[in-house]
Amino acid sequence: MDDELLKTFLEIHKTRHFGQAADNLFITQSAVSARIRQLEQEMGVKLFSRDRNNIRPTAAGEKLVKYAEDILNTWNRVKTNIAIEDENKTSLSIGAVSSLWDIYLNRWLIKFTDCDNDVVLNCQVLTADSIHLKINNNTLDFGFTYNLPQETHITVMKTLPIKFIMVSSEQALEADEAVRKNYIYVDWGVSFSEAHSQHFRDIPTPLMRIDAGRIAKRFIKSKNGTAYLPEIMVKRDIENGELFHVKDAPEINRNAYIIYNNTNERCKSMIKNLSGRINV
Repeated sequence: MDDELLKTFLEIHKTRHFGQAADNLFITQSAVSARIRQLEQEMGVKLFSRDRNNIRPTAAGEKLVKYAEDILNTWNRVKTNIAIEDENKTSLSIGAVSSLWDIYLNRWLIKFTDCDNDVVLNCQVLTADSIHLKINNNTLDFGFTYNLPQETHITVMKTLPIKFIMVSSEQALEADEAVRKNYIYVDWGVSFSEAHSQHFRDIPTPLMRIDAGRIAKRFIKSKNGTAYLPEIMVKRDIENGELFHVKDAPEINRNAYIIYNNTNERCKSMIKNLSGRINV
């Protein structure tokens, strides 16, 4: 099977739009349609139902998602391992929820590659559920997530705590007013949501809900508004007077975790090196 068919299938599943998938894959929309037709012919089932502009995966399409991701991850890993076999290098796959890449993993990535030229990294932006699944089946070496897995075969290591503060494009704003005026709710996970609900009860529906902090920051800087963002992400914006700390708003602290499968011997040997550079 052509792996491009699976990549196209997953892109449509993510975007729910043939045109957007075509743009993201840098191909024409007719090529996207042709690939999906070919994949459906090979599978012998319909993968998407098309009702005008409403693209929805069928039951078979939903079942294929996990297998498609596993096949592509395994194939990419095989290609990487073979390519580096003669170079005396090690491949390492790392997956993290998007917000953790935004907060500090992108900086860590630069430091890690500066210090270790013997490791070839395969980095992925994943959902918490996908990280958990891939750690379980050993198609991912290390996962960075907010959620604690319960399985005894998964090792969990805590990273530095993350401090979230309320920031606004408007100066001298109080918290009670801020959550009622162009408030952007950024979803930083379950424990953040619980703490946020305790501090702010019965507030109006936010102007926007989003799970990407960088987008929320860009929005409030250009369109005006307020959001809870990691202090490390907005420190320079506050210093430059582009954003303002809503000082009477409570800080919300939470932890992120590195997780790996105990059966993965390579992870056991590399965890000290990895964790030392992530400041666990």
